[in-house]
Amino acid sequence: MTTPHIPVLLNDVLSLLDIQSDDIVLDGTLGFGGHSSEILAKLGPKGALYGIDQDPAAITFCTQKFNGDKRVHLQHGNFSKFSTYFPTIKFTKILIDLGFSSYQLDLAERGFSHQSAEALDMRMDTSEALTAAKILNNATATELSDIFFNFGELFHNKRLVETICLMRKKELFKTTDELVYAVKQSYSFNNSRGLFMKILSQVFQALRIATNKEWDHLNYFLETAPTSLVPGGRLGVISFHSGEDRMVKHVLKKVGGLKMLTKHVVVATQEEIRQNSRSKPAKLRVYEKKNPN
Repeated sequence: MTTPHIPVLLNDVLSLLDIQSDDIVLDGTLGFGGHSSEILAKLGPKGALYGIDQDPAAITFCTQKFNGDKRVHLQHGNFSKFSTYFPTIKFTKILIDLGFSSYQLDLAERGFSHQSAEALDMRMDTSEALTAAKILNNATATELSDIFFNFGELFHNKRLVETICLMRKKELFKTTDELVYAVKQSYSFNNSRGLFMKILSQVFQALRIATNKEWDHLNYFLETAPTSLVPGGRLGVISFHSGEDRMVKHVLKKVGGLKMLTKHVVVATQEEIRQNSRSKPAKLRVYEKKNPN
């Protein structure tokens, strides 16, 4: 692992989930075990931790990390399929963290980062067929515009889409530096590196979300997760995108039977942001399942 992974909002997660020694916990986005390690430390011999991740590298790492701990049960796959993996389990606590670890963002050959020339892959689960390159090379202009608008909040993307369509007629997209070039040709940055990096991040974020169908998985998970919680059980969701946070709020309100445990969404303190800049956009919502009347 190139860069240590620091779990975001850790103290808030532990406090609001209120982990007890006999809890049955689902970490639907296991990553490299940042949150799970601290949760596991609070569990006793009767507790259990079920972890899922769609990145095979994360499962391999955590298998070694938690080696021999019989309380830990790991599964490669997407968190939206948790009830398929663990159909008979009723959880007391569920957590998903929709961010990406430093390792995943920095890992070469995945194309998540625009800092160096890498393959335009962006798959979290490398067994899936769809890549960012396939989207750039095959999506219609309207589809590309919708991706950048909805997932990247790039409301002015017409010139970018036109540039991509012109470039791919000459040669198909293969690497991240080709996408960076397309962005440079499509916007006026007025010598502002900050604006350039912001738009690049929005473009790459949009393609990553589309490649991994992240919002489809999130929507399905939010609709089904409460049924696998025991009454009084708690569900925590950490999001990093305003659209994700809106989805959490609206879908769980529609599902019903839950109450949010804080008046406002929980965000990182300035101290945490200083220690871990990737915590800045993080938003945490924690809900408790109401007891039936």
